[in-house]
Amino acid sequence: MIKHKFLLSLALSSLSLLGTSSQLYAHFPHIIHTDDANVTLAPLPFPITSFGAATIGTKLYVYGGHTGDAHAYVNDDQNNKLLVLDLASDKPEWTELATNERLQGLGMVAYKNEVIIVGGFTALNKKGEKQNLKSQTYVRAFDVEKKSWRDLPALPEPRSSHDAAIIGSTIYVVGGWNMQGDGETEWHTTAWSLDLSAENPEWKKIADPPFTRRAVATVAHDNLLFVIGGMNENGGPTKDAEYYDPKSNTWHDASAILGEKAMAGFGAAGWSINDTLFITSHEGDVERWDAANKTWVAVGKTKDARFFNRLLPISSKQLLSIGGANMEVGKYTEVEVIDIK
Repeated sequence: MIKHKFLLSLALSSLSLLGTSSQLYAHFPHIIHTDDANVTLAPLPFPITSFGAATIGTKLYVYGGHTGDAHAYVNDDQNNKLLVLDLASDKPEWTELATNERLQGLGMVAYKNEVIIVGGFTALNKKGEKQNLKSQTYVRAFDVEKKSWRDLPALPEPRSSHDAAIIGSTIYVVGGWNMQGDGETEWHTTAWSLDLSAENPEWKKIADPPFTRRAVATVAHDNLLFVIGGMNENGGPTKDAEYYDPKSNTWHDASAILGEKAMAGFGAAGWSINDTLFITSHEGDVERWDAANKTWVAVGKTKDARFFNRLLPISSKQLLSIGGANMEVGKYTEVEVIDIK
């Protein structure tokens, strides 16, 4: 299947953002949208949102996620398959590598030869039964060479609708809540780290975030942990963004991402590539973090304004938007290539 590519000019790094993102695009015609017949990547075998994704070498990995109708959660509609796509193959196709728990709203990172799933929730109910959603403490690593799972230290508290990222050998987990069926849902105010290089890894509490949010995007960039957008416990969706500095164990304001409405930050996705942090928003903006001016700069638009998707690199100048949904269109199986120039 031929996918769209969007050429994003990084020459904007020296320019100030004036007016709205739509005004920006009008003023800078070197942000080009084009079809490219040379890019062929297979769609996902099924549509998913709220899943985990990671990359090791030339291979992309996807685990978990929701495959059913929005806000209708049943066990059969939660993916329990670890999928892999090898970009080095002649015809890259998604294939099933392994299975584990049925989860969505989880975090996922890669370390050495392992992809690691962190938390998430399971719908214990079947179709037609009363909804029974349970946040989990699972932390499990899959060795992509040995093709086997192993348990890592469980999360200190059940957590889902959070995100995870890794800096060096340390996993960080931020945001989310704890759902336990009919029990009262607890929004998390804590954040944790796990150093995988330690002789006996254990979760350690880091400074409490200055926010209480779920459905966040968490991205490691420049040895900092960025937490972008999401849904506030009080106040609804937000475009706010912060970053955590592990060296000083302190949180800092990263300024709000761009967008006309607060929903722009709900279910955002991000990745750091070539020492540059990019995100895609619910409104379809592609934005770059300008560290010098501590602001977000619009550098393009995606074909599909997705949320609860994931971004992964497929080359030194390309990102892939995987899965996710659009309120008008529904869930996606198609992948979308974002070219960075």
